[in-house]
Amino acid sequence: MFSLCIPTMDRFDNFLSRYLVKYLDNEYISEIVVTDENGNDIEKIKHNFPNNKKLVLVKNERRLGPFLNKIKACSIAKNEWIALIDSDNFAYKNYFETAKQYIEENIKDEKNIILSPCKAFPNFDYSHLSGFIFTNGTFEENRKLEKELIKSNNVNSETLFNTGNYIVNKYLIDNLNINTEINNIMRSTACDVMYLNVLLFEQLNLKFHVVPNLEYEHVVHNNSIFILTRYNHEDVNNNVKERFYKLR
Repeated sequence: MFSLCIPTMDRFDNFLSRYLVKYLDNEYISEIVVTDENGNDIEKIKHNFPNNKKLVLVKNERRLGPFLNKIKACSIAKNEWIALIDSDNFAYKNYFETAKQYIEENIKDEKNIILSPCKAFPNFDYSHLSGFIFTNGTFEENRKLEKELIKSNNVNSETLFNTGNYIVNKYLIDNLNINTEINNIMRSTACDVMYLNVLLFEQLNLKFHVVPNLEYEHVVHNNSIFILTRYNHEDVNNNVKERFYKLR
């Protein structure tokens, strides 16, 4: 049912070497698309998982950066529903089971859909937002409700919208226009997920579902792109946040 898309660069040894074994054994995943910025991970994947028909391995001709590498992986996917998971994070089988059930019970013919986790262990708890649907026209009310519901252990919706590791309908990827945004996109490494969400709200009336019980493992480490680049290009980061808070 799902295409698993993993944009990566030099993450095999610490992460993908362990994760791919489990993903390949997951019956909910029919293909795994890996787009590699420099080819190092792909060479190791080929060596450790030779001739596996579930794997679609692509070495980028040039460095794309986080935003465009994610778009490239998703554009290659063949299925309607894409699990876009960072190479240093991991989604257990229950993540896919929960997403499948939610789609079958709640999503009919709509295609402008992202399904967001409600928890990212161990640090990001968005459970106070479980069941929320963010779309144009609901932001003000949802922000008011969040202030009433948020507890000390919860993380706010601004962080949620920059965390990623979503289930994405391929319609959104196929119909997104980034031509006029490309210069800022190339400098958006610390806010690429929020940037993508903002563009989808602006262009395609995104419906962003925070799905109850949709959970995954989010590894925080010193070599994460966010930590390494969060103080770079603050003009782009601020512009994206301003556009996010203009959503009503």
